[in-house]
This record gives sequence, C-alpha cells and structure tokens, in this order.
Amino acid sequence: MSKRLPDWPAVTDTFLDVGGHRVRVLRAASRQPGGGGQPQLLVHGLGGSSVTWVQIMEGLAEHGPVVAVDLPGFGRTPIDEDDALTVPGYVDFVLAVADALGWERFVLHGNSMGGLVGTLLAADHPDRLDLLVLVSPALPPRSPLEFLRPSRVTLDGLVPLAVSSVEALALGAVGLAGPGVDARRNRVMLSLIYSEPDDIEPEVLDLMAADFAEPVEGVDRRRALLAATRSICALWVNPRRTWQAIRTLQTRTLLLGGTHDALVPARVLRCVAEARPDWEGHVLDDRRHALMLEDPQTYLRIFDEWQAQAVAA
Repeated sequence: MSKRLPDWPAVTDTFLDVGGHRVRVLRAASRQPGGGGQPQLLVHGLGGSSVTWVQIMEGLAEHGPVVAVDLPGFGRTPIDEDDALTVPGYVDFVLAVADALGWERFVLHGNSMGGLVGTLLAADHPDRLDLLVLVSPALPPRSPLEFLRPSRVTLDGLVPLAVSSVEALALGAVGLAGPGVDARRNRVMLSLIYSEPDDIEPEVLDLMAADFAEPVEGVDRRRALLAATRSICALWVNPRRTWQAIRTLQTRTLLLGGTHDALVPARVLRCVAEARPDWEGHVLDDRRHALMLEDPQTYLRIFDEWQAQAVAA
C-alpha cells in the first residue's frame, strides 16, 4: 500500500520487495525530463529512519529518482531471520535494495551510521557508486585513545542526555517517572540535531514521532539499536578497516558536518578531510548532527553546486 505524505506531496510512503523482504521506503520521482537522471539512495543513521530525509527529497529529485530506505529493525522495516544487524550487514542490505530498484549505479547519501555504511560500501564496491555524500558520518578517530579526550561540544551535548536518562530510570524505579521527564529527555535528544528545538516544523516532528510511537510487527528497534551499536563500537575500537576504506575509496565524495556536532566531533571530520584533500569538505559553523534536518536549504545548495561540478568533470 502506497500513500503520499500530505505535507510533502511529491514523496510517496510505500514498501519495496527486496528478495522477499518487505522494506519500507520513501520515494520521490525524478524531475528530470523523461524521468531520467542519477538515482539517489538515502541511508539514515543509528536509531533514525527514512523520514529524516523527507525535507530534501523533492529538491534532490531535480537530479534523478530518490529513494530513502528504512534499515531492518528501524522505522517500519521488519527484521528478517537472515538479517545481520551490523554495519557490514547493512552494506549488503543497501546493495540488495539498489538491485531491487534496478539501479546498477547510484548516488549514496549517508548520515551518521549511514555514512559509515556508505564509506565501506564505496571502498568494497567501487563499481556501484557514482557519487558519495557523507553527512556527519560515524567515522572513528585514527586511534581509540582519542575517546579519552572528548570535545567540549561532545560533553555539552551528551552529559545532559545521560543525566536525563538516569533521572528517568531512577524515577521509574520508584514509579514517579512521567511525561515531564520524558519531555525533558526528548528535548535533550532533539538538541543533538537542532540548535533551537522550538523551531522544529511540527509536521517533521509528527512524522518522526510516528515511526517510534506506532508498533510495527517484526520491527524490534531495541534489538536493532543494540546490535548496530555493538557493530559500530567494534569498528571504532579497531579503526584500521574504516581508515583503509577512507584512504583507498575512489568514489567522488562530499563530506558535510558541523562544529556543534556532539556525536561526530569536528576534529574527526577535519582529520578525514586532511587525509582526503581530493574530497570536498564542509564543516559548518554552529551546525549539528543532521544537516538535512537542521538546514535543508544549505544541504541542497551545497549538494547542487558540488553535483554540477562532478557532472561537468
């Protein structure tokens, strides 16, 4: 069953058959003459879903057809018994989605964990990607010792989240946790993405909330979150594979991030940009972890200019 999103009529919310696996996707038809152009596949981050991309999908469709996918266990895509809920497993899953769409080559946009998935995919399957866009990708520092000196932005962002979570657990244990505690924790979580949570468009917030509030048969978000987190941690503790991918991948790449990102420190992105001076990199002042949500106009402007240069080249 397909439906158009009322506030984004160019975007269709539907399901795709991927080798017998029912996968939830958002789709925006190409606005190129004849429906052509470069296909684009959008991959969300840990704990997110396809709706994190909804505000830029119509703009991206100026370049070709656009599909945002829910990874297994997130959003509305159930977990299949053969699914590996790991970063390498999601690499294979993304390729299977592209195959089901009939896309031999495509542009991949990846945010956070989706950026880590995109980096490994580009390195291992250079024949499949035309372009790669990494949005605050969950790439590890060169050495695990970097975790011993977290940035001030990281501490400012994550300490309030830890405090609110502990508060919820403590009050819940004695039966006192309530809507006020949940509201404070939700606001802290939103502040990881938005500098001004009060300015969030209510339509976007409602769409995001629906993917968490409504139960979906076969979707075990807790299981997927824990398994994917373990996989990311393993790649961070031993960053050799990821950094080998960063150094060797040949796909033309755009790197986006923000100086106020508490989850992916700006210094890590600058280190990546230093290792790959051939990539185009933008670490934007005062921006946080999901530029396509926080500032979709800037995202589209940077991508449009970069994509035009890539096509001309």
